[in-house]
Amino acid sequence: MTIFPSIGRGTENSQPNVREFDDPTEVEFFENKIRPVLVEHCYECHSAKAKEASGQLLIDSQPSMRKGGERGDLLAGDDVDRKLLWKAINYKDNDLQMPPSGKLAQNVLDDFRRWMEKGAVDPRKEPTSLSKESGQGTMEARTATHWAYTAPTLQPLPETKSGNWQRDPIDAYVLGNLESIDLKPNPEADRRTLIKRLSFDLLGLPATLQEIEAFEQDKEAKAYERLVARMLESPHFGERYARYWMDVTRYADNKGYVFQEDREYPHAHRYRSWLIKAFNRDLPFDDFIRLQLAADRLDPENKSGDLDAMGMLTLGRRFLNNKNDIADDRIDVVTRGLMAMTVGCARCHDHKFDPVKMADYYSLHGVFINSEEPGGEPSPMRLTDSDKKKESYIFLRGQQGNRGEKIDRLFIQFLSKENPLPLANGSGRMDLANAIVAPSNPLTARVYVNRVWGWLMGTPLVDSASDFGLRCEPPLQKALLDRLAVEFMEQGWSTKRLVERIVCSATYRQSSNTRDDGMAKDPENRYWWRTSRRRMELETYLDAMLVASGTLDRTIGGPSVKIHEAPFSNRRTVYAYIDRQNLPGIFRSFDFASPDAHSPKRAVTTVPQQGLFALNSGLVLSHAVELGKQATSGAENGKQETSIRYLFEKVLSRQPTTSELKWASDFLTQSGDGESSKIPQATWRYGYGNWDAASKQLASFNDLPVYANKKWGGDALPDPKLGWVHLDEGGGHPGDSPNFAAIRRWTAPALGTLRIEGNFHHPSEKGNGVRVWIVRNGNQVLGEWEAKNKKEKTNCNAIEIALGDTVDFIVDCNQDIDSDGFRWTVQLNLRGASTASYKSKEHFAGSELQRDFSGLAQLAQALLATNEFCFID
Repeated sequence: MTIFPSIGRGTENSQPNVREFDDPTEVEFFENKIRPVLVEHCYECHSAKAKEASGQLLIDSQPSMRKGGERGDLLAGDDVDRKLLWKAINYKDNDLQMPPSGKLAQNVLDDFRRWMEKGAVDPRKEPTSLSKESGQGTMEARTATHWAYTAPTLQPLPETKSGNWQRDPIDAYVLGNLESIDLKPNPEADRRTLIKRLSFDLLGLPATLQEIEAFEQDKEAKAYERLVARMLESPHFGERYARYWMDVTRYADNKGYVFQEDREYPHAHRYRSWLIKAFNRDLPFDDFIRLQLAADRLDPENKSGDLDAMGMLTLGRRFLNNKNDIADDRIDVVTRGLMAMTVGCARCHDHKFDPVKMADYYSLHGVFINSEEPGGEPSPMRLTDSDKKKESYIFLRGQQGNRGEKIDRLFIQFLSKENPLPLANGSGRMDLANAIVAPSNPLTARVYVNRVWGWLMGTPLVDSASDFGLRCEPPLQKALLDRLAVEFMEQGWSTKRLVERIVCSATYRQSSNTRDDGMAKDPENRYWWRTSRRRMELETYLDAMLVASGTLDRTIGGPSVKIHEAPFSNRRTVYAYIDRQNLPGIFRSFDFASPDAHSPKRAVTTVPQQGLFALNSGLVLSHAVELGKQATSGAENGKQETSIRYLFEKVLSRQPTTSELKWASDFLTQSGDGESSKIPQATWRYGYGNWDAASKQLASFNDLPVYANKKWGGDALPDPKLGWVHLDEGGGHPGDSPNFAAIRRWTAPALGTLRIEGNFHHPSEKGNGVRVWIVRNGNQVLGEWEAKNKKEKTNCNAIEIALGDTVDFIVDCNQDIDSDGFRWTVQLNLRGASTASYKSKEHFAGSELQRDFSGLAQLAQALLATNEFCFID
């Protein structure tokens, strides 16, 4: 079965001049570390502003740098040491040493080397000369007429031919545009599709078969609107929209690389809980912003619990506690996240493309360096205004030690026009918040309704959701965007009201089916002639599996959990622990937003890792096994058909067709799972037992009961019952007597000739070492060794093995528990009807699930990997 076919067009860029698919972290590194050095040391001789480019080399744009000069491409080749640029700045070529005034400082050289090793990301599309052509006068003129910098207004509804289709002014604008290219909208989707779509879009959870059937049978005229109202009142609505907003505010549970200090934000989850409550109570969006920027002014004693809202500012990266980089991060999340302005580009120079001056940047910089983090209660995430005011200065070329003129702290000046708004009240954060949500600000409402539209419809009205700058063309649906923005403010900045009107529109309710005329005239669906078909995000996909297996913990709020580690949590994915420095592979594979910086929208990619996750992940297997057990126990008189119907109902929320029943029955037969099946054993098991070294008999074998922290063991180390015995992928530790020998067991899946290659290592000089055995079927010793502070080869050759035979790799404490930790990796090569290798480390199973992986569990897994399960429509 196929999983996750491509439906996306790529990622949005995090800077206004970023090439498609550039890593936002690398773009930020270039802008902060590389571009300022090029400007300061190189542009005088090698830019479009130079009267005569030395060596015919221009480096003020990415194309020019790649073109190179007389000596060719500066960045050619994979080896950094061989790149022409590195040779020049590192003074490795006597004929080419740049800059000629002297070698750059070592830390700057280190930055350039890192930049080149990471791919030399350079977001500059056009040469600097283009910015000369659009001089200040031209930029002022463009600013005065730019669609995003002028106040949104209500445009008259267009006259349309199909007036009966419309349910909201939204539809009038959409229909008017469709008719302009001679297209009609799709018919309304069927009720099953609508409730499934609504449930995912409003709650992030799948609708059950019972809910679907109840909605299909409700024939009253306002059934759909009542369904929407019920979902908006669900506490799960807040969870869904909090997770959306956490992308905007680059939420994580730790700080990233901070050298020796504690990496954790132990109270980060309190910000997430505040978001959930805020969305559930429909906190007006203007107040929502005010509290996230200045709750210390609005709720200083935390009587309303709003101080936790300031996690928006304080949960970013720490940049080795460089206060200027921290301030830059906060400027970025506020300006791009709330106003779709790339103010961060003015840190080292006036913005190249937008009317943002360095003075604007350093005004905001002054706001944040005059804000302190006191820590502790009533909220460890709050900021307060500094007692002693710090003056604000421009840093020439972005360098702290190179101060320019002193400036007054003012709001973005081109937005203030003739009346610059001072940011002078304390740190200025309260003034900043009020300026951002002022009705006269043309950006904030537009930016937010555009994000909400994108969350619900799959694609925002403005593609560059965090850059409404001068290079952003008016959106096709500008009149629609403006009406939504104006009425959003007029109706009290209500998120729930905005969501309700969008999902109740005829535009949202359309079928996602494709048509030849639509695909010919509007293949990207920019005119909204249909609903876009969307794949689930990581969170909805994992949560849907929890619902299918009946294991979802619906508790609202609480600390973060590591959902990707066994024993797997039953909490919703919104509560996942987000490791900013080491984001787990599952998050990266499924296009999770980078927690390092503000994320405009998530990429939609199709990569093999997604399908492999569905086939091999212990997390998926856990749900499949649980479903398999339920299907087995719920079967009537052991009938296979009952079990199949149960799985289809739980996973796909419907009954199987006749052909699907036959397919599933054949599937179970082929898996060896007939009417009275036996559950196949896993290849590897992890346990402990009583090994009698004198009689060479294994008296008992018991599975270790708990998998945690990437090892099998007891509830704790030492465990009150099991002591220190545990096993991990590369070794382990025995218990304190022969009754608790550590045993890694392999079960032969077929008959054949077995060869074993192993490496054992006892590293400690302390204690008396350990004893080691390889034992077949509990009583046939294939090899034995003793090891103390040494390595041993543990090889066994040409063993005839039968199906179901066991081979145990046993380690005991040698009567003394002191320093008995060991490393032991083995590879078993089985040759019979076919050849296979079994590796103890690479095939380490962090779960008992494989022991229970019945044919019904395999069928459940297959259904969990289908497009029908993984797509919203």
